[in-house]
Amino acid sequence: MGKQLTVLFWGFIYGEVIGYIISALTGIQFDWLASGVICMIGGLIGINCLNYFISDKKASK
Repeated sequence: MGKQLTVLFWGFIYGEVIGYIISALTGIQFDWLASGVICMIGGLIGINCLNYFISDKKASK
């Protein structure tokens, strides 16, 4: 649970930074909530997929 909360927090922070940079370069209006939430969801999906593929199947039996 702690790993997922950490990923949500840092995903939001990185989403804000990346969203701000992209909006400044393209001239599009910056939406802080959308950029943060999208990166949070992407990070959560990514960490859960990686955890599934990396976990040792023999150790859990």
